[in-house]
Amino acid sequence: MTARFTTAGGNTTITFEYTGTTAKIQAIVNDAAEYVWNRGYGDHGTLAQPKLFTDLNNQQKLNLVDQFVRRSILDDANANKSIKAQNAAKAAEDANLYDI
Repeated sequence: MTARFTTAGGNTTITFEYTGTTAKIQAIVNDAAEYVWNRGYGDHGTLAQPKLFTDLNNQQKLNLVDQFVRRSILDDANANKSIKAQNAAKAAEDANLYDI
């Protein structure tokens, strides 16, 4: 597996690590970055001074992918937390139904 936890003091770091040839990794990062760029991630500049995907360097592209991965993890975790809370609230209300 590529993921690991590292704990130091009261903090924990999660790390996801993937290894491949430089050409393959660059192609993957480029394509993933372009995909999320086209869906609104990153600084696109202004109408007067737009920024193009082709203007981004490798680190900026990797940062876009990192932003997407982080957002995906948090969105999934928050959705799951919300569903659990909704299910708990429904169960509490189902246990106390109105009756006349």
